[in-house]
Amino acid sequence: MLDVMRSNAKSSLIALIFGAIILTFVFSFGRGSSGFRTRTPETWAARVNGELVTASDFAQAYSSRFRQMSAMRGGKYTTDNARQDNLKVETLKSLVDQELIAQQADDLGIRVSDAEVADAIARSPQFQQDGKFDFDYYKRLVENGYGMSIKRFEETYRRDLVRGKVVQAAIAGANVSDDEVKAAYTAQHEGAAIAWVRLNPFMFRDKVGASDAEVEEFAKSHGDEIAKRYEEEKAARWTQPAAMKVRAITISVPPNASGEQEKAAREKIDQAAAEVKGGKDFAEVAKARSEDQATKATGGDLGFVARGQSPYGKTLEDQAIRLKPGQLSDVFKDRSGFHILKAEEERPARLQPLDDVRKQIAADLVKSQKAKEVAKQKAEETLAQLRTGKRLQDIYPVKKTEPGQFDFSAFTAPQTTETETFHPMGGYIPGIGQAPKLSAAVFALTQPGAIPAAPVEEGDTWYVFRLKSRERADPSKLEAEESKAVRDRLIGQKQGELYAKWVEGLRKRAKIVENEHMLSYDVGPAHEAYSPDDF
Repeated sequence: MLDVMRSNAKSSLIALIFGAIILTFVFSFGRGSSGFRTRTPETWAARVNGELVTASDFAQAYSSRFRQMSAMRGGKYTTDNARQDNLKVETLKSLVDQELIAQQADDLGIRVSDAEVADAIARSPQFQQDGKFDFDYYKRLVENGYGMSIKRFEETYRRDLVRGKVVQAAIAGANVSDDEVKAAYTAQHEGAAIAWVRLNPFMFRDKVGASDAEVEEFAKSHGDEIAKRYEEEKAARWTQPAAMKVRAITISVPPNASGEQEKAAREKIDQAAAEVKGGKDFAEVAKARSEDQATKATGGDLGFVARGQSPYGKTLEDQAIRLKPGQLSDVFKDRSGFHILKAEEERPARLQPLDDVRKQIAADLVKSQKAKEVAKQKAEETLAQLRTGKRLQDIYPVKKTEPGQFDFSAFTAPQTTETETFHPMGGYIPGIGQAPKLSAAVFALTQPGAIPAAPVEEGDTWYVFRLKSRERADPSKLEAEESKAVRDRLIGQKQGELYAKWVEGLRKRAKIVENEHMLSYDVGPAHEAYSPDDF
């Protein structure tokens, strides 16, 4: 089996899998690693069919991933970044997958002999000196660098080799036919460029309405659809977040302010705070001293402030939400300057019940349905005009924009867009993205100037296009070297698909229990301070 792995060493998937194994191996050895684990039930991160992934396994792997991510981003990687990247969940998932793969060895009858372990270690560059395996160097590195005995090290190395054999067995069925190679070659060498226009309901939302009778009828006959939409929009649309009505005194600090300017601003806000704490009315002090011209006249009234729903930024929102009515905040600084807040009225979070918004949702759905019908009708009318010889650019003129300028109007009104030459692989179309139906319709045509028989529906959008240019592939020019490259690529893709499907199947059949406490970012050591000596 190892010979099979060697013969497939150039496979991109095999390289990726073994690269991951090697990285895990290099970064994980030492106290607390899977090669030096103490299987104490008190310190577990996951249970996989009864086998433990220990807390120290997880901590070491997470620490390694955190350092790798930090290195990739020039050392600028924080706990918040890790939370956004879901780094703990992904780390534990990887460890669970490794355990699942290792557990398949017995079922498949896979073993790794002592000779295979010795051969793999001898060929590993990290244990060589001057291009040759050096046992003394190997022994020193393992015992001093990894802090392990030779026996324990080789047991863990054997386990990683077993995983590699199991993976190779799982993806061994990835084969590619000659017809698939030819089809892939053709897809690589076919090309087209189009002029296109999109028409979707959003563009026509203001041109339709919904009468009371229509809304009432829809609400009666589409209860399930309304309830589903309510659930989808519950958090974003129908939940009124907790908020605090506050007033603010603001002393501005200009961007790139000097130390003297910032010191002067701090003195001003401290004076205002002292007046308020001395008994003066907050609103009157705000009128006299605040430098926020938008709220100065109203005594610094900011209205109700909720997290993520105000124009004032996260810092001020956090300060406002933590106050109680009547309380003053400490002086704080954000991007606009120094502030002090006074809380006046608390508004608790409230979820609007379905019955209160049922008619509003029904009206939205009726309008959406009508707008979709209008979009389809406009697409059919546009195609009919093309059949008479009109140019798409004359029907919906191209809007010129400066390089790098974002044109939001392209999403609110139909306008013609032209593409450069693109290929059918992946169904990707420049300016649109993944659009497999539209791509198939484009490459079904063969002559420049051709138009589709009907508008192409992709999701809730209709596309009308005219073929600008068309390049045809010639399979007879497929030479042996390129044929091999195409075949290798396709095999790599199939291996990846097989591997993903196989591991997903293992996870579905397995009994996996994760320790949720381990996945919290509010417990454990600070990630930025991780040190290999901690484990």
